[in-house]
Parts: sequence; structure tokens; C-alpha cells
Amino acid sequence: MTRLDWFPPIHLHPVFWGFLLLAVLTGMLMEVLILFVIVFMHEMGHFLAARHFRWRIRRIMLWVFGGVMETEEQGNRRALEEAVVILAGPAVHLVLYIVIYVLDGTSSPEAVLETALMYNTTILLFNLLPIWPLDGGKLLGLMLSLQLPYRKAHTITILISWMIGGAALVYVCTAMPFTLSTVSLLCFLMWENRLEWKRRYYVFLRFLLQRTANGPTSRISTPIFAVSETTLLDVLSQYRRNRRHLIVVKEKNAILDEQECSDMYFKRKQAHCKIGDILQQNRQ
Repeated sequence: MTRLDWFPPIHLHPVFWGFLLLAVLTGMLMEVLILFVIVFMHEMGHFLAARHFRWRIRRIMLWVFGGVMETEEQGNRRALEEAVVILAGPAVHLVLYIVIYVLDGTSSPEAVLETALMYNTTILLFNLLPIWPLDGGKLLGLMLSLQLPYRKAHTITILISWMIGGAALVYVCTAMPFTLSTVSLLCFLMWENRLEWKRRYYVFLRFLLQRTANGPTSRISTPIFAVSETTLLDVLSQYRRNRRHLIVVKEKNAILDEQECSDMYFKRKQAHCKIGDILQQNRQ
């Protein structure tokens, strides 16, 4: 279910309750609550920016060390708009620095402020790592999608995330004192990338479907060169965000509009046809 309400649907991951119980038993309740509040504010930054652009938001999932705003809009909105939504989360941490600085001049407990400052910095820096689905990973995917076809950019983003996440996990386990929370978080990110890899074709189809329904978000045209034997899926795989496409078939001295190819795939269900088949049907 999508919403445009002022307050998003919030879901707490089951792991949150386990960490909350552990915090109570170990006397770390204050630290966990401070961490959770910072994470919540971070995700609200994303939400408010997304709501400003009228994105459809399913929910916000929160756990102790992070969260994610689940939406179907990424990939089909303007690049600048998507960048604003991504950066709105990290921007919240700058506001929190100001709040902590102001509170430091009051009678607020020093230990609480020091803990908040440490966690605020840690979450900010960690979120900027180029690992999907962290904000740094989403920025990486956005930048790649401006230079490459969307499908290829998404695949490369996951592969880079795997390499950086794996290297970080090896470093933490071998060159740093073992920290269960850090290892658990990196393992969770690796698992998320595994899931993203498995659903990469679904993400690509979602990109195509929304593009077919709403049209490209830019008037800039970039040709896609093909031959009669080029498969329809190969052409669709070259679609780029923020670009309109004309499919140029030189040998036939013909040009197809991208909407014709998209309609052939989704409306006529001819997923395995070739460009020559589309030209032939157009002549009939």
C-alpha cells in the first residue's frame, strides 16, 4: 500500500526487539535508544524529501543500526530529484550536529551528548559507503545510471557493493578487534545485495514498465543502433534513464520509436521477438 500522508507507515524489524531486550539486560538501553532515534530521524529526512516530490512510499523499515524507505520510484524519476531524496538522509545528521552543539551549552547530560555525537558521526560516515542499499550505494547507482544503460548500471552497482562489502568484512575480521555489531551489519548488507542480485530482473522490468506507462523524464534523445536480428530484450536493455530513444535500423533504413518496442513487449507479449519482426508488423 502506498501513502502520501504526513507520517509514513513504520515497521520495526524483528531484530530490533532482540537488540532492545539485549540492551535492557546489559544496561545499554540509553545507547540503543539514542542510536534508534538518530536512525529514525535519518529515514524521516528521506521520507520528507520523497513526499515533497510526491513519491509513492510503501513503508519505512527500521532496525537498530539502520533503516530503509521502501518505494517503487527510484530509477524513473529525474536524476536531480532522486539525488535530493538520497542526500536528505545524510543532511539530517548536519542538523543533528547543530542540535547537539546547542544542547552542549545547556544542562543536558554530557554522557548522553557524547554518545549522540559519536553515533551521529558513525551513522553518517557509514551510510556514505558505496554499498547498496546505503545512501552511498544509491548515489553510486544513480551516477552509473547517468552514464550507462539502467540495467547494466544496476548490475555493476551490486557487483561493486559486493566487492567493497566483502573487503570491509575481511578487514574487520582480520585487522580490527572483533565487533559483533559491525560484523552483523556487514553480513546483513551482503545479504541484502544477494537479494538485490536475485531480483535484478524484476527491478529492470519495473523500470521498463513505469517508463512505458509514464514516458521518459527527459526530452534528450539518444539513438540505439540495431539490426533486424537484434532481439527486443537486447534493445530494451539499452534504455537509459533521463533519455528518449529512437531505434535506428540502418540496413532497413528504418527508425522505430521506443514506445513501439515497449508496447510490443508489454502489451503484445512478444518478449522474444526481433527488431525485424516489429518492422514487418508495422508494414502490414
